[in-house]
Amino acid sequence: MYVRGEAGIGKTRLIEEIQRTATEAGFVCHAALVLDFGSGAGRDAIRALVRSLLGVEVTSDTEAAHAAAAAALSSDVVVSDDTVFLNDLLNLPQPPELRPIYEAMDTGNRSRGQQRVVARILDRKSRQHPRLLVVEDLHWADQPTLAQLVKLTMAVAEHPALLIMTSRVEGDPLDGVWRAEAAGAPLATIDLGPLPSDDARALAEALIAANTAFAQRCVERAAGNPLFLDQLLRHADESQAIAVPGSIQSLVQERIDRLDLADKAAVQAASVRGQRFVSTALQYLLDRADYLPDRLVSRLLVRPQQGHGDVFLFTHALIRDAIYDTLLRSRRRELHRRAAEWYADRDPVLCAEHLDRAEDPAAARAYLAAARSQAAEYRQEAAQQLVERGLAVAHDRRDRFELTCLQGEILHDLGTMREAGRAYQAALDAAADDRERCAAWIGLAAVKRVTDDLAGALADLDLAEKVAGRDDLLAEQARIHFLRGNLCFPRGDIEGCLREHGITLELARRAGAAELEAMALGGLGDAEYVRGRMISAYDRFRQCVELSERHGFGRIEVANRPMTAFTQWYAGDTRGALAVADTAIARAARVGHRRAEMVGHHAAFFCRHALMDFEGALLHAEAALTLAQQLGARRFETEALVFFAELHRLAGRQSEALTNAKEAVKISRETGTAFLGPFALGALALASDDRNTSQAALEEGEALLRAGAVSHNHLLFPRDAIEFYLEAGNWDGVERSAAELEQYTRSEPLPFAAFYVARGRALAALGRGQSDMAEIAAELERLRDEGARLGMRVALPSIESAMISCAGSSNPSAARQRGL
Repeated sequence: MYVRGEAGIGKTRLIEEIQRTATEAGFVCHAALVLDFGSGAGRDAIRALVRSLLGVEVTSDTEAAHAAAAAALSSDVVVSDDTVFLNDLLNLPQPPELRPIYEAMDTGNRSRGQQRVVARILDRKSRQHPRLLVVEDLHWADQPTLAQLVKLTMAVAEHPALLIMTSRVEGDPLDGVWRAEAAGAPLATIDLGPLPSDDARALAEALIAANTAFAQRCVERAAGNPLFLDQLLRHADESQAIAVPGSIQSLVQERIDRLDLADKAAVQAASVRGQRFVSTALQYLLDRADYLPDRLVSRLLVRPQQGHGDVFLFTHALIRDAIYDTLLRSRRRELHRRAAEWYADRDPVLCAEHLDRAEDPAAARAYLAAARSQAAEYRQEAAQQLVERGLAVAHDRRDRFELTCLQGEILHDLGTMREAGRAYQAALDAAADDRERCAAWIGLAAVKRVTDDLAGALADLDLAEKVAGRDDLLAEQARIHFLRGNLCFPRGDIEGCLREHGITLELARRAGAAELEAMALGGLGDAEYVRGRMISAYDRFRQCVELSERHGFGRIEVANRPMTAFTQWYAGDTRGALAVADTAIARAARVGHRRAEMVGHHAAFFCRHALMDFEGALLHAEAALTLAQQLGARRFETEALVFFAELHRLAGRQSEALTNAKEAVKISRETGTAFLGPFALGALALASDDRNTSQAALEEGEALLRAGAVSHNHLLFPRDAIEFYLEAGNWDGVERSAAELEQYTRSEPLPFAAFYVARGRALAALGRGQSDMAEIAAELERLRDEGARLGMRVALPSIESAMISCAGSSNPSAARQRGL
């Protein structure tokens, strides 16, 4: 249900009556307010509902929230995989083991995870008792809250639960877009109009049976607004006045003027906190540890928030606003400044907001600290809003510069590069010295790298390096060399990439910058991979992942773990690589990093294929293709299609294999043959029954390797070419392909390559029949054991057949007895 109406029209009173009736009917009620001011970090309406559902008060400490989370997990209200989202909803810090996972998620995945947890909690709790959920004052809701309410509206339709939302007509946020997203969920909208005259007179007579003439004037003045009428009548009861105040503000001012000095000071101080306040905070503002707002409650100015201990609410937002307006500006500023002191160590967001309302020059720097605290918890949208407000109130040039730089960083992380570039350019324009300009240049270079303005990025880095080197700014130098290393990569300057990332690694370690160190290790792993040094690449990727795990750098870890699996497989540890790949897939899927998940499936396919787990390999091929299509990454469709071609070929489905291989080659030509072209052509050669087609594919693949292709082609294409030539009995082709594979890995011998080179040569020697059979038999036995150790089981059947053949050749009688 969605209840709309003007301020004071009776929305809250209607909700109270519904809650009373629901309680009598066996419902458990949970209510939350959307506040225009004073909610603080991690205390929004959705989180308030979750706390209520789990039995945690709004003001409960971290220990109580931890206990509620533990109880929810132990009772299966929330499954363990959703702990990270439950922690977020309860505003709990993520433990070390979950922090990398949360850090690696984008905003969309976090939001979807929270929505899933809220729905699960509602499901479990509503099975015990039906639930009434109330969210009031949506006219103040932000977009994340509205998005959550779309899902909550849909969730209650599936459970014994009722959701009631309220809003003023002015500022109604449930527009056509919102309602379209919630389509299918039953939603009844109730528009409250003014009280009819007869009902208004009945209300008036119930409150002041005497003085009916005055009551009639009150009814006429209120014009059907129940709050205004109620306040008019209560004011009359207090004053026995004849005149009717002209507005709620004027009558509230008259009412508080009748309070004693202590209560008047208290209600005014409370209004500084917003619609909701805590009695201990009020006591701090008053510097009176013994003050209790009992008389304010009896005068119907404030009321306890049901089920929330020492939390109080003003009876209506209009009453709070009217009281707040009675404060002199000087007193208002003083109280806000004192409130900021109260929150200084408790809530940096509320501290900044109170300094802002105190018109304190320190507000901008407080917003900077608050934004950094939110960014550190990966709440980028909240951090961005705080930065924007900080910039709006900033007068100090230094504050504006730092806020603008942080804005650029946040926008970069959110992926809005054009806006991030504008922010960094504004920071550069506002910079007062070389150090500030250095920071802005580095930020601009980071943005230009993503937007492919490589020349502009390098120019910015050159300018920044002059300052960083002169002033011995180690962290800045490390960042400069890291970005320069990344810029070398798309230009094909692998030596430059290695050099720059190597310098980054050294500087990061000197500066104690662990995140930059992890990033440098990942960059070095990429560079070593591209030049085919897979063992070195594995070492770098492994170090990167281990360092990231220790420090909670989830995004770095998730992005690099699949490459650890790939290179570990090439290095000869198929079973270990498969375990790493499975972990990489699970981590990437959990945080929504679909590219890393896809690459993890690629690595897992190679491992399961090598181990002859073809059913498992098929699942990875299917997942990889689906993810590539979802990402719109057509060049990766090539790889998945080669996987299908290989599995069809091994199963004897040559026609299907040929179809997949042809499609893979087609896509590789459309997206750039350097990436996977030779790999696809090797699959085509193996799948085709036409010798000319196969030979043409092999010749084209060899030409692409000579022209320059990504490293994995130099390893996978010769392997497949060796296989083709062995099946064709082309021993010279086997020797040529084996020599090419051996030559490519000469600078850093690789178990994968060494095994396939030796296997090809041994089988070719047997095929020629010109070598000593005992030597061949010994080599084949060694290769069988080596292949089993490496996990290359898919290559063993041909070796075992050859061993039988060798035994038959050396002992014809025994061979005849075995039926050979």
